[in-house]
Parts: sequence; C-alpha cells; structure tokens
Amino acid sequence: MKTLAFLLLLLTTSFAPDTILGKWTNADKSKEITVVKNGNTYSGTTEGKEILQDLAYNNGAYTGKVFLPKRNQTFRCTITLKGEDTMEITVKAGLLSQTKVWTRIK
Repeated sequence: MKTLAFLLLLLTTSFAPDTILGKWTNADKSKEITVVKNGNTYSGTTEGKEILQDLAYNNGAYTGKVFLPKRNQTFRCTITLKGEDTMEITVKAGLLSQTKVWTRIK
C-alpha cells in the first residue's frame, strides 16, 4: 500500500509553471536558450532570435512553436520538465517528431 501511494505521488508531482524560466543548454552545449515569461505565455531566445514562441503551460507541459533558423521554418513543439534542471523539447512536423534534451545552466 505504501508503494502504491508513493507511485501515485510521483506520477502526480508537477512543477510550477515558472520552473521553465532561466538559461538552458543543449546536449553538446553548443547552444543556449533563455526562457522568459510574457504575460501568460513563455518564449525562448538565443543570439537575439526568438526560437521558442507562444509556449502555454497546461497539465504539466508547455505547448507552442519552435523556429528552426537553419530551415527557416516554424513547427509545433511540446516541452516537458524531467526535473527542475532537465527539459525535453519535442518538435512535431507532420507525422514525424524528434525530442531533444536540454539542461539548466546554473
């Protein structure tokens, strides 16, 4: 019974929406994104360009758009926090999707 209660606690634990705020880096540390709050949504910039756009928090995840400068295209994305210092960005293009892990810069 205690194990079941612990598992339920883990599954229902979520982070405050503003936990996403701050500086993040990709896996090979070649890029940095600074996430800020704009009213009820969040955005992320790198090198003066807004890359993450119109992120809205709902049920433990952020949904919005990501701009990919190399392709000069914008795609739908979902961001989930996997702890206070790790986030996964999943980019969706049609039936395809790709997930990248980013870590907080302290």
